[in-house]
Amino acid sequence: MGSVKTIGTGICSYSVLEMIDYGSFGDIFKISKNQDKKVYAMKQIKYRGDFRDDAYIMSEIYCLSRLKHRNIIAMHDIVIDVNEIHIIMEYAANENLQRYLLSHEDMLHGQKYDIFAQVLHGVMYCHSMEISHRDLTPVNILLTDDLVVKIADFGLAVKCITDAGSLLLCTDYIGTASYLPPEMILSQQPFLPKPVDVWSLGILLIFIICLEVPYKGFHDDILAQQMKESWVDFLKIKSQALDYRVPKEVICLLEECLRINAMDRVNIDEMLCKWDKCKATAL
Repeated sequence: MGSVKTIGTGICSYSVLEMIDYGSFGDIFKISKNQDKKVYAMKQIKYRGDFRDDAYIMSEIYCLSRLKHRNIIAMHDIVIDVNEIHIIMEYAANENLQRYLLSHEDMLHGQKYDIFAQVLHGVMYCHSMEISHRDLTPVNILLTDDLVVKIADFGLAVKCITDAGSLLLCTDYIGTASYLPPEMILSQQPFLPKPVDVWSLGILLIFIICLEVPYKGFHDDILAQQMKESWVDFLKIKSQALDYRVPKEVICLLEECLRINAMDRVNIDEMLCKWDKCKATAL
């Protein structure tokens, strides 16, 4: 291995071991702390001017500093350099859920359902803390060596209530297109953030079962597919190809998650309760 890059000074000194991933909101590295050689993950975010003026940076720092849960990635430290912020987090050895599932296509559906249950527990905790993730995709869900789920990447997360205590309405229509609900793709009026997570969880569940998402293409293409509720036929065809009969309880839950009207969707508490029954059908 070549030379490593050292960042920070004193007890906040870390060495970069390798790059894990990259993205529009920051690059991810595997690092070790020089003092005790403990391994962490580091998200490196570039900024201009005062980073405190960047709503997405401040949102991620706020969420990670406030959320403490087994299924939420834990923040260890923050190192601020000129034009860069380094968020030091726990390291998840199995990387993200998408890569793991695609390299373990023979995983039992009972195991897949257990993983999804952990995701639900993490999201339910976030919602109980009045935080919505808004970018729940398999790329942003990490797995440890023993397959403990760690929800990560809170760059698009928002508080669900204002400082005055009223419901927050969002007006930024960004995220991963295949996982966006109709109200975000239409981008015509403000929307509530929690139902966005529920829709994304429905698409995530289909991906976990089928290893593909039902909606692809540009926003207009995706919206047309959503209005036709084409996920139903997609799930049927893909599950048959995988020689797996999706339990009716799972299909019923998906119907409640993927309702076009955001206000008609199931909430996360109800979703987790219903999922316990779904898990029993997979055994």
